[in-house]
Amino acid sequence: MLWVAITAAALLVFWWVLLAIATTHPPRAPLFLTPFDVQVPFDPVIFPSRDGTPLSGWWIPQSHPRGVAVLCHGYVANRCEVLGVAIELHRMGFSCLLFDFRAHGESGGRTTTIGIREVQDALGAVDFVARFDLPILLFGSSMGGAVAIMAAARDERVGAVITDSAYAKLSDAANNWWEAGFGRVLGKLCRPVKYLAMFLTRTSLLQAEPVREIGKIAPRPILLIHGDRDHLVPVEHAYALYQAAGEPRTLWIASGSGHVQARVDQPENYYGQVSKFIDQWLEAQAAHESLHIGPGEITPS
Repeated sequence: MLWVAITAAALLVFWWVLLAIATTHPPRAPLFLTPFDVQVPFDPVIFPSRDGTPLSGWWIPQSHPRGVAVLCHGYVANRCEVLGVAIELHRMGFSCLLFDFRAHGESGGRTTTIGIREVQDALGAVDFVARFDLPILLFGSSMGGAVAIMAAARDERVGAVITDSAYAKLSDAANNWWEAGFGRVLGKLCRPVKYLAMFLTRTSLLQAEPVREIGKIAPRPILLIHGDRDHLVPVEHAYALYQAAGEPRTLWIASGSGHVQARVDQPENYYGQVSKFIDQWLEAQAAHESLHIGPGEITPS
């Protein structure tokens, strides 16, 4: 009986190690689309992360830009995930930089930290676009949203932030991911994996808590978007981020939408919220006034 228990424990630890390795070294999703496929001119670019990791991306220029947008994709995705958003932002008058995070797409690096070292990537992207001396918008999807918050909190050159389905704390989000993927019982057994992953990458979960940094973005504006049927990153993450954010802040809860699905389920509402937010931000900036989108506005879908 003792040997059975020892064997079971050994197998469980082995499973944890395999999951930790797979989590921090995910397979790279191929680029399945380019701006050329949707008749949008672009230039391929390579630029360094703040720590020197080479990052691959697309630069979509606007002839008469109102600003420049840096778009950050989610975990195990690549820049193709946010191409649709970039096209809409381009139509709104923005030049756009889409890039692959480290260990994703065509960028360098072999290990992902799901939002910790990726902040250095986003800051490298900000360095790349800062040369144009235009208002800088950071857009982030899922992990990219968490990264956008932390990057904006650390670099005042970022003028505004829009996130879609961002997590408030990586530790809590990881618990949700395991339970969504394996069910409640097995998901709870997977919780030690996040600590093994941090050990493998020599990082700390405390380094990926946007909820602790979001308050530093004020008085720059932030728009938080989240679906109320998000099972990977539950909507409670959005409420926590909203409560921790300073003014001006806007939270749009997309009724009936799942994880990063609002822009697919209800594009008119989605891009209407984005356009309104951008217009108010740029109008206020042009008038040299602090943007105030109501007394902490929560917008239903």
